[in-house]
Amino acid sequence: MIQIVQHNEPANFDTDVRIPGTNFLAIVPHPSKKQFQPHKYWNRIHNDLYVLYDGICAYCASWTPRRATPSDPNYTSVDHYIPKSKNPGLAYDWLNYRLCRARMNANKADSLEVLDPFFIQNGWFVIDFTSFLILPNSSIEPWKASRIEKSIEILGLNDNDFVDQRLDIIYSYSQETISFADLSSTYPFIAMEMKRQDFDNNFKDDIKMLSL
Repeated sequence: MIQIVQHNEPANFDTDVRIPGTNFLAIVPHPSKKQFQPHKYWNRIHNDLYVLYDGICAYCASWTPRRATPSDPNYTSVDHYIPKSKNPGLAYDWLNYRLCRARMNANKADSLEVLDPFFIQNGWFVIDFTSFLILPNSSIEPWKASRIEKSIEILGLNDNDFVDQRLDIIYSYSQETISFADLSSTYPFIAMEMKRQDFDNNFKDDIKMLSL
């Protein structure tokens, strides 16, 4: 996870999301999941959110298709950072939205324990280029490291398939089939960690020898 700069709401947000959402909440202040179903006005700005954040998931910091494709079952969704079940009043608040892989959105569910990518600092989360796991920075204070570990656990950032995806990307870079510029635009967390840890001098040759 890396720090993300929050963008201003799109011009159509008020009419497409805030006003109809506020009107709905005035009638049903504490909607159930079923009651929210026909009032998912946030989906009207999903494309805006996707374009503004360049298709990068807020939590895994990886480019993700807008919709699922046969070659890539991943796709993005609109995450409510503060779950609407916990605070319905923020269900139609632009500042509460994060572009998110649908699977991570499902993993996060109603948790309030995941750190906010808008307010973390770069360097809190690191990649171990020997195991390809995401870990707290060893210099982080224990209480903060605990919050980072909890975020990693809830989101499933070290699930096998996510680790395999990181390995594939890192291996492709080591084999020079993807440039650092392309890596930076599609996998900015990996690129940032490569630069911070001087990957080319410390790890690249060893990973190049891997047989995937």
